[in-house]
Amino acid sequence: MDALHIDDTTKAQLRQLRLSTFADVYFELAADETMADALPEDILLKAVAEAAEQRRQRNIAKAITYAKFRYPDATLAELINVEERGINLRQLKRLAATNWRETPTNVHLLAPTGTGKTYIACAIGIAACHAGYSVAYFRLDQLVDALAVFLPADKRYIDLVRLLQNVDVLILDDFLTIGINQRWQEDLTKIIFDRDGQSPTIVTSQTSAAYWLESLPDRVGADSLVSRLNSGQRISTGDYDMRQHLSYANTTE
Repeated sequence: MDALHIDDTTKAQLRQLRLSTFADVYFELAADETMADALPEDILLKAVAEAAEQRRQRNIAKAITYAKFRYPDATLAELINVEERGINLRQLKRLAATNWRETPTNVHLLAPTGTGKTYIACAIGIAACHAGYSVAYFRLDQLVDALAVFLPADKRYIDLVRLLQNVDVLILDDFLTIGINQRWQEDLTKIIFDRDGQSPTIVTSQTSAAYWLESLPDRVGADSLVSRLNSGQRISTGDYDMRQHLSYANTTE
């Protein structure tokens, strides 16, 4: 069939089959003068490739929106003063390229406040979205607040916990910068225990695992929780104050 002579009925059928994006791309290519000498099958293959890429980009955008990153445009390529900050960029790029389902390794990004660890965590999470993984980003205080709204028997609580247990990559930012009570520790334990060895959790914090043990209210349960969270890679992002640097840069522009 000539690519330039698909009738209206066939066009409608393509769209009814939920192939509207493909159909739009195909008809646009077929009408393109630069494709005038192309074989119909060549136009078809090109349309399939372009439509698939458009779908992939839409899925990435949805995944990033769904994750609710603090910095939705973060990328390792935009990191500044890498050497001065003592950041091992090669290590971070390897981490961002991890096959998270085959290698569900937890990650602890450890650095003082203002050093840009949240941005780095978001950049790693966004890279995971680009690779086709589902990601959820929460500051720990946001997470415990979201769970505390519901009783544990509430379906909404159960659904949220299940979502957090099953998402491919879970990012917990600002871990234990505020104190949590026993109910919140139990909520967190449910999530982390179910993810253990199955799906990775990325934690950013100003404090070490030893501090976590001291801070959690249930000391018996704290050991099991902390040992699971601290079982993977620990990455220090240095103590260079990015907030001060950016503030100074803005005042001198």
